[in-house]
Amino acid sequence: MKICVITDIHGHKSSLKKLFDYINIKEFNLLLCCGDITSFGGKREAKEVLDLIPHIQFYTLFGNCDTSEVKDYIGSNNISIHEREVKIQNYTLGGFGGANISPFGTPSEYSEEQLIAGLSKLSYKNMILVTHAPPYGTKLDRIGNGKHIGSTSVRDIIERKQPLVALSGHVHESRSIDVIGVTKLLNPGALKDGYFGIVELVNNQVKVELKELD
Repeated sequence: MKICVITDIHGHKSSLKKLFDYINIKEFNLLLCCGDITSFGGKREAKEVLDLIPHIQFYTLFGNCDTSEVKDYIGSNNISIHEREVKIQNYTLGGFGGANISPFGTPSEYSEEQLIAGLSKLSYKNMILVTHAPPYGTKLDRIGNGKHIGSTSVRDIIERKQPLVALSGHVHESRSIDVIGVTKLLNPGALKDGYFGIVELVNNQVKVELKELD
């Protein structure tokens, strides 16, 4: 299975259009978004962005900069994987939106207790885990000064359940690949800045790549 992974669109419709000009979407089985579809926008902005997505199996989360309207909109369209899992081929896909508490009081923030409770609802059987917040203490969660700001709950669940791959966004400065145990980690970088990622799964073997729009 070949997956195109995007995150942190932040309402930049031009970047999404450029992505679909750059890739052949028919080469992919699935398109995943790790959240921040908008920058503090609501249903209207989310719809304008997501209406640009061509015909492909697609699932997304809301990010910390998405409001409750965005959460409700993607939920009502059956494309949200927040506290939910779906079966795709021989894999399960599930996740948790928003992010851990920050000093900035963004619209969709959760305590670590809420995060672990939601993440614990998933089965982790042949799982592709998608969260907006990256796991704490990895290459994926360092801001400009080197401080780690990811979620300890996301890290804990990955350490204990070992999904095949864990995808996240949120920290724009930490576009990277890492590993926890046998779990491959990917933060593809913000699509608004021209970045995306590719995941390929063959017989539970995982390959992840960082990609950039030319």
